[in-house]
Amino acid sequence: MKKICFAIVCCVFVFSCKQSKEELITKKWQAIRVESPELEKQIADSRVFFDTVGKSTDAATNEQLYGARNMDSMRVILKMQLDSFIGLQAWTVKNTWLDFQKNGTVAAAFGTQPDTVKWYFDDEGNLMLDELEQKGAGSKIKMEVVKLEDTALHLRFNENGFESVAIFHPVQ
Repeated sequence: MKKICFAIVCCVFVFSCKQSKEELITKKWQAIRVESPELEKQIADSRVFFDTVGKSTDAATNEQLYGARNMDSMRVILKMQLDSFIGLQAWTVKNTWLDFQKNGTVAAAFGTQPDTVKWYFDDEGNLMLDELEQKGAGSKIKMEVVKLEDTALHLRFNENGFESVAIFHPVQ
């Protein structure tokens, strides 16, 4: 009988110590990377295209198709633009953070000036960032919580037709 009582007390203790999702998320999180297989494939395809564009056609055809006769210069420009895009993405991730407060507001910066919005979990467990709720205007951002632990937050979202997962770690 003592063993059963001890087991029940232990179970109650373990379950009462488990943090809720709201308690786990309430802290400042720093983005460390964004994974987007579709975007990564598009970038890889663009690199292949930029390496080969205009190599199998003559200057007149290149001018007609691409508006340039000198495709070597065009390839260099296209590669520079792609590298600039990739660099901007890396900078944005480095400057993205979320600071969840117990009062239901979150200060958020997505490579921009910080802004505050209302946050909550919907009935399906998705994280909602809701400007409408707090400001009466704006939008709602819905993110699937893929992983929420004391040391990791993974959020899946859809932006510009690309599904991505943002990975965050707590700020020390």
